[in-house]
Amino acid sequence: MPPFKRPHRQRIDLGGFQAFKVGGPHPLSDLYYRTMEMTWPAFIGFVTLVFIGINVAFGAIYASFPGAIANAAPHSFTDGFFFSVETLATVGYGNMAPASHLGHSIAACEILLGLFFTATNTGLIFARFARPRASIVFSKVAVIGLYRGQPALMVRMASIRTRPLADVTAQLSWLQRVDEPNGGTYRRLVELPLVHSHNPMLSLSWTLVHLLEPDSELLKALLGTDRFILAAMVGGLDTLLATQSLGGHSYGRKEVLIDHQFADVVTDVEGILHLDLRRLHETRALDA
Repeated sequence: MPPFKRPHRQRIDLGGFQAFKVGGPHPLSDLYYRTMEMTWPAFIGFVTLVFIGINVAFGAIYASFPGAIANAAPHSFTDGFFFSVETLATVGYGNMAPASHLGHSIAACEILLGLFFTATNTGLIFARFARPRASIVFSKVAVIGLYRGQPALMVRMASIRTRPLADVTAQLSWLQRVDEPNGGTYRRLVELPLVHSHNPMLSLSWTLVHLLEPDSELLKALLGTDRFILAAMVGGLDTLLATQSLGGHSYGRKEVLIDHQFADVVTDVEGILHLDLRRLHETRALDA
């Protein structure tokens, strides 16, 4: 690799935990994926820049051939640019029109490009609207408390949609550091067994529970000094849109509260259940 060329860095999001990949392919090598992960303002800005760039290029071409466009001033970039806009959008107001075989040829090439440009944008906009959306909110903290009298690690989540999620599955894992005999180290995600990892219908809230053993490696890592990451992943089927709904969140050492319990978020008012999402993150300390 040439010394002046810096390796490309990719930022990845692990449910709130940020990391980087260095030396990966350039984003332009997978432009579709890059445009799909853009925010809406960035996507609109990108499409606008491409639109302006195409019209600037064709506007300069039209201005370079006087007489190719009827009623356009000779060598006028402005007339060429606006005629390009009308041609690319297939509007054709009629004030300016191709006046020679060369003008018709250039306009035909731009119309063909405009068809691809419009079809691509239509597909991208539809795909962005149709892609799965996160409909699950996680508690900002995890707690280590008591579950039916046993020490347990717990993470709480809730659905924010009005329709329930069906066939919901959950995973809870932590990033473990493994020291090899030769002195090397590596990290791996270790899945934690849950009391219930499947929920047939998630309408309100759900607490993931992992029972802690007395010699739990997770607890040792939490009380240690090495980097600690706990990750929760949940997926289910949206019963309204019939699409997969995914969600994830990660917790560091400071976000895991020891000897705490989650506050109640579901109440029964005159026979009707109420879920208070404002209290999803509330905890209380356990008595000594």
